[in-house]
Amino acid sequence: MDKKEALELVKEHGLNLFYIDDELKTDKEIVLIAVMDNGRSLEFADDSLKKDKEIVLAAVKQSHRALEFADDSLKKDREIVLISIKNRGYTLNYADESLKKDKEVVLAAVKQDGEALDYADDSLKKDKDVVLEAVKQVGDALNYADDSLKKDKDVVLEAVKQSGRALQYANENLKKNKEFVLEAVKQDGSAHEYIDDSLKKDKEIFLTIVKQDGLVLQYADDSFKKDKKIILEAVKQNGDALQFADDSFKKDREIVLEAVKQNSSALEYADDSLKKNIDSSFINFKKLKKDMDMDGDFLHWDTNEKVSITRTGGSNETNYRVSIESNQDEDTSDYEVYDELGSSIDEIESAVVCFLENGGDIMSFQLDGYLNVEKIILELKKV
Repeated sequence: MDKKEALELVKEHGLNLFYIDDELKTDKEIVLIAVMDNGRSLEFADDSLKKDKEIVLAAVKQSHRALEFADDSLKKDREIVLISIKNRGYTLNYADESLKKDKEVVLAAVKQDGEALDYADDSLKKDKDVVLEAVKQVGDALNYADDSLKKDKDVVLEAVKQSGRALQYANENLKKNKEFVLEAVKQDGSAHEYIDDSLKKDKEIFLTIVKQDGLVLQYADDSFKKDKKIILEAVKQNGDALQFADDSFKKDREIVLEAVKQNSSALEYADDSLKKNIDSSFINFKKLKKDMDMDGDFLHWDTNEKVSITRTGGSNETNYRVSIESNQDEDTSDYEVYDELGSSIDEIESAVVCFLENGGDIMSFQLDGYLNVEKIILELKKV
């Protein structure tokens, strides 16, 4: 390969520098064109050019990752390092140790990526200005701060405002501080796992948590599972939180209504007394038939997989049979066919009735999206 061919190759794509002959990787013109197209191609340049400031400057301007491949002598160059870390703060990792002690350099890095604090010299992990900038950008950067600043109220407050889960890195005394805990759980309800036990029964805090994540109710103190205000907020955020409420609320029409409004699948957890009037008239038969028409392998199991509705025979969307069958016996593989019907909507309705009469669960149709949620909500609104 001659120089002309090499130039054409790197003009096409800078990383093609990898493929050219080693003697041409010492050619400044070729390498400069390569790194201007893709800074990472510096990796494939001759070591002599990894010491060339013009080449390395061009490379880091094009790609922050190029700093990794520069000669160590240029990893001490503030101009080069600043260009790299202003693009991606984490490239502070590749800078010379002397620059990891340079406050201006480290500040530039953490302003771009708070987690670059991990690569700073320990002396700057104790610097409040640096750490504040880091946690404002990424709250979890508190993890890399010196212990002395993990108990600093200004630093920790900024951290948990940016990421509630940063509370895990705070000093234990601040995990007992209601002000800090409230800020953390407002930002991210999952921060509840890091709060001190002394605050886990605080109603204001727990209300804030379930407004963020209703399913946290499963970890609540039993007294909260019996608190209607807390249950209401939990099911408004996630209807499935109803499963973790005290059984008395599963009979509460107001609670169940809010849960079903948020997520119709929550009906599964309601007391049977609120589901007794829900029958096949609540099924959207048009949707059920449409799915049967479209799916030659249609199969609907009841919740406990004891009985099924199965499309059998017929390959087109209007001529097939609908079979209602029991599950196979584990020992004999025998099963019972309760009925076999046609594919008209009337016959599909009859199939559903047969399914229910033989132990099928009406709630199984909700799981597959066939129950009319609007009609259920109207039913729950009845006094």
